[in-house]
Amino acid sequence: MMMKRKRKAVISHSVKEAIDSYPSGLCFSEIGGRPILVNRKMNNLVSLLTGHTVINADTVWEELMTVTGSSGCSRIDIPDLEGLKPGAADSNLFFRLQDGSIWHFRRQLLKSGEMSAVQTEASEITKLYELSNELAENNRRLEELRQRQHALLANIVNINRQRELLATKIKIHDDLGQCIIATRKALNSESLSREDYRRLLGSWGEAIHEMQDVPLQDAVSASSEEELNRVAELIGCRIVFKGEKPADKRAQLLVYSALREALTNAVRHSGADELTVEGSYTENGFRAVIFNNGTPPESRITEGGGLGSLRQILEQQGAMLDYSYKDGFALIVDIPAVN
Repeated sequence: MMMKRKRKAVISHSVKEAIDSYPSGLCFSEIGGRPILVNRKMNNLVSLLTGHTVINADTVWEELMTVTGSSGCSRIDIPDLEGLKPGAADSNLFFRLQDGSIWHFRRQLLKSGEMSAVQTEASEITKLYELSNELAENNRRLEELRQRQHALLANIVNINRQRELLATKIKIHDDLGQCIIATRKALNSESLSREDYRRLLGSWGEAIHEMQDVPLQDAVSASSEEELNRVAELIGCRIVFKGEKPADKRAQLLVYSALREALTNAVRHSGADELTVEGSYTENGFRAVIFNNGTPPESRITEGGGLGSLRQILEQQGAMLDYSYKDGFALIVDIPAVN
């Protein structure tokens, strides 16, 4: 009997020593708060925060919930911290001790058959807390960088549009100058052949058409649907928007760039008086399908200066240009989303 008691005492002492050597705080208590086993670390932490060791686990937890600052220690709020065990908000408490370390106190009910106990543990999470703050700061900086990149992309589109608009105005200026010079020569000439007359009229027609195109480019740069419709009406066409419209400035500018080119070609080559734009969001971004009610092309489209320039503008922004010949000709523009 004495041997059994001695062996039991040795085992109990060994368990207590093992739990006391555990670097985290541990407390097992009965329902109602009576301590069953409390290790040295838990007593030290509780004493530091409340001024006394664990006498009743329930009372200690209530005191911990009301701690705001004691001996340089303070309770802190950490709503979401990656790597922590899930639990109710009132079962998790966080404290910053006077040495700067962060501790997580957690309370949970343990059951085994008909037996129940409450486990209260305290774990140091200083490194996890610092890494979490560092991650949050990195995410904030990445979000700022993403926003700057988004603004830069939108600005690049606008710069390209302004550059294209300036090049168009310079060309119009040169063409008008040539037309005026040719007209003066024609007026001073005693004889003007029919071929010279047709060539002069053709030059004026091209210059006037380019002048009509300038307000359209201004409308695209301003992302003004009303202005775009007004210019389309001036050249004898109507624009019908169906489905969704792009929400961000960059996508609007690219769609309007494609729409401007489609409008010019539809009126000039197909004799169309109505242009339809079907917009929709896809998994990868935004898609615009542009078709007209004019005469479909007899063969596949060969990209000239207008469509070639449009493809270059789109591809510079990561967008794609494609054509469809099913049920008439259609221009397809796929614009990837900017993350």
